Amino acid sequence: MTVVASPLQAYSRLSSNDVDYVRDSVAKVFCSHRLEPHNGVTELKAWQNSASLTKSSLSVMSYGAPVTIDPGYLETFYLMMLPFEGRAAIEAGDRSFISDANTASLLNPDESVRMNWDGNCAKRMVRIERAAMEQQLARLLDRPLRQPLRFDPVMRMDSRAMVWWRYVGLLIDELDALGPAASKTASVEQLESLLMTSVLEVQPHNYSEAMSQPRGAIAPRHVRQVERYIEAHAREPIDIVRLIEVSGVSARTLFEGFQRFRGTSPMAYLRGVRLKGVRDTLLRGPAGRTVSEIATEWQFFELGRFAGLYRQCYGETPSQTLRRSLR
Repeated sequence: MTVVASPLQAYSRLSSNDVDYVRDSVAKVFCSHRLEPHNGVTELKAWQNSASLTKSSLSVMSYGAPVTIDPGYLETFYLMMLPFEGRAAIEAGDRSFISDANTASLLNPDESVRMNWDGNCAKRMVRIERAAMEQQLARLLDRPLRQPLRFDPVMRMDSRAMVWWRYVGLLIDELDALGPAASKTASVEQLESLLMTSVLEVQPHNYSEAMSQPRGAIAPRHVRQVERYIEAHAREPIDIVRLIEVSGVSARTLFEGFQRFRGTSPMAYLRGVRLKGVRDTLLRGPAGRTVSEIATEWQFFELGRFAGLYRQCYGETPSQTLRRSLR
């Protein structure tokens, strides 16, 4: 197999036989992982073309030899893969399946992953940042998420999935036509947003039922009033008694309103706002500040519990977020 006829040729990143070099180069696009050739193979015929966008990246690649790839947990991104040649055996969480031209895969950040690619396997791959995908879902639902977004990892290539992969093809065509300068254009950013919205509509996930509900209803005044209060005072001590006072309604009415229109409780909504506040602060890379200082500023005083909630929500520890922002 050669790179000549491959998409994204202007974005060539890799063409190498060396196992260590290939592993390290691919890790820069995705994440650290173990790469093990099969059957005593010591050299690959690997190539990769990859375009980095605002919230995602598109890649086409092959290892040119049968290999095992073991990244463990992806943690910070979702990964969609569709072979256009060959096939791969995928282990994702407690699921095992064969991915080929008729079955794509969608890997979640918080489920363990292990893959065996055939020697002739070549794939289109879409990497979407976890934070961007979950923010897109929160906007569609018009409420914060109560738990991490988790897709069905098996993506059957029915008519709806084929439409989504055609969108991927359109984005690749746009990048091929305009070259590297296209990656930050408005049209590419619009297609990138379309990819996130459409995959949320096409592929089953743990919020699919919520997305199917009518979204025209406006939350009542007491719910919106409490939300505004929380947004303005999240770094201050707040208890449920104060939120009931702000709402001007009974505790039962307030809880029912939040459950119906936001799918969560008032205090869980407050916790979500605070977690986002911590993350936004960490991502700004505040020089000289520690995770514990920032967490305390946002009213998280039990740091062990805070770290667990943060990892559950964002797929990485607060310290990992801070380290990335300071690079």
